[in-house]
Amino acid sequence: MPSSSFPDFPVSGVAFPHSPITAAAFAYTKENTSEPVYNHCVRSAYFALILTKKLAPLSAMNPDLEVVVLACILHDMGWSFNKELLSAFKRFEVDGADIARAFIEGYKGRDGEGAEKWDEGRVQKIRDIIALHSTMSIAPFASAEVATAHLGIMADFSGPRFPANPWGNPMELMARPPTPGAVITVEEYKEVLSAFPHAGFGAEASKVILCGLCRDKPVSTFDNFVSGFGREFGLDGRGTGKEKFTEMWTRATTPNNMLSNFEYLEGLLKEDEGV
Repeated sequence: MPSSSFPDFPVSGVAFPHSPITAAAFAYTKENTSEPVYNHCVRSAYFALILTKKLAPLSAMNPDLEVVVLACILHDMGWSFNKELLSAFKRFEVDGADIARAFIEGYKGRDGEGAEKWDEGRVQKIRDIIALHSTMSIAPFASAEVATAHLGIMADFSGPRFPANPWGNPMELMARPPTPGAVITVEEYKEVLSAFPHAGFGAEASKVILCGLCRDKPVSTFDNFVSGFGREFGLDGRGTGKEKFTEMWTRATTPNNMLSNFEYLEGLLKEDEGV
């Protein structure tokens, strides 16, 4: 690890926007998440900065980069090993958004340096970024800050395969995978990884985290991508509980749930009409 917590990177030409609250957030994230998670969060911030330089639509949106960076660093607090921070039923993204708000409010309460800059509008931007960061059908088309942070986070999963047009039709992207290096070069990717390595952040670690959410907070996963891990890999990443979880998911997501409510409401109207 370089002497600075957030070094500048000459290959990509990125200078990190240092601030006291960002440093405090990184320390807080390190206290409450594992090395694979907090390194992922910081890498996401760097990739967001790189993409802002390289993607003209992002540059034109002129995102508040201090907001983007702070949100990236805090975005996976919903994966904290400190269970006291987490809810019993909310999605991990919502937990993360709530934890981030509490962190910022605590920083302001301590009169941290620069705290006066964090008014309700900027805090709400942080919450929006974190709550939406994994919703790929919404986040790229949301506000400048939500889109920038989301794309930076996604870039940590795609690296040099990040698409030249991340706003394009997903079906076309699946049919024609991006050319490596079209946006983020291999050299830029390795530069970021050299300072903030994976430390085990990969397929198996992801299964442990996401299958764990299916085990510990199943209801929070039913309407989003996390449930796919429970249905595919079970509650431990090795298939345990897979069938029972899939049965729960099916009951919770079947269209009949919505249709039965319509039938109930239609029945009420028929009663009023004397039918």
